[in-house]
Amino acid sequence: MMNHLREWGLPVGLLLVWAVAAAFTLSALVGMEATVQATHVPPQSTQIMERPVAGKVHHTGPAS
Repeated sequence: MMNHLREWGLPVGLLLVWAVAAAFTLSALVGMEATVQATHVPPQSTQIMERPVAGKVHHTGPAS
């Protein structure tokens, strides 16, 4: 019995650790996707757009 446990203990243990790590990774990815969708900000334009030039500026202060 002890030989059987020594022979199969490591492979079964590694498979269990791998399954737990995979489940944790998948749950983290699903949680991250939900967070990204909840905090989604619409993309901002990075293109430079030409603005119309303001009208003539009137100086109301004293002339120097």
